[in-house]
Amino acid sequence: MSYIEFKNVIKEYKMGEVSIKALDNTNFQIEKGELVVIVGPSGAGKTTALNILGGMDTATSGEVIIDGKNISKFKNKQLTKYRREDIGFVFQFYNLVQNLTAIENVELATQICKKPLDPKEILIKVGLGDRIKNFPSQLSGGEQQRVAIARAIAKNPKLLLCDEPTRCIRL
Repeated sequence: MSYIEFKNVIKEYKMGEVSIKALDNTNFQIEKGELVVIVGPSGAGKTTALNILGGMDTATSGEVIIDGKNISKFKNKQLTKYRREDIGFVFQFYNLVQNLTAIENVELATQICKKPLDPKEILIKVGLGDRIKNFPSQLSGGEQQRVAIARAIAKNPKLLLCDEPTRCIRL
C-alpha cells in the first residue's frame, strides 16, 4: 500500500446554480519518502489537491488515504489533530503573523505539535539566523517565504506540502 492514495477524488464547488469540478475522478499514489511535484495550468486543481491532502478541505467524493488512514472520513476534530500533528504546509501567500518576529512565527507553529524541531536552528538552516528578530514587513519576499518554510519544517511533520514554492532551499 502506498503512503498516499487519491482514489477517484472529486471536488465540486457550487456557486449558485453553477457547479465547478476542481478535481474530477483524480487518482494517484505516492510512496513514503518520495518527492512529488504537481504541475499544471492555472485552475487545474493543484491547490485543491494540496488542501485536501492537508486536511484543510474535503473531497466531495472518493477516498484520500494517508499512512493507512482514510482522512476523507475524518470529522472536524480528527482533521484538526491530523493538521496539527502530521502536516507542514507552506502556503502560497506565506500567512505569516505580521506582529510576530520571524522566530515567533516559527515558535507559534511548534507550540501545537508533538515533537517539534528547534525554531532557531531551522531559521539558521534556511539562511535567516541573522534575521530572527525581524518582523515580516522588515523581510524581503524571499525571506518571508523562508520563514514560512521554516515554520512548516519546525513542526517536524510526516508530510510537507508546499503550494507554489518558488525557491528551493537545501537543508
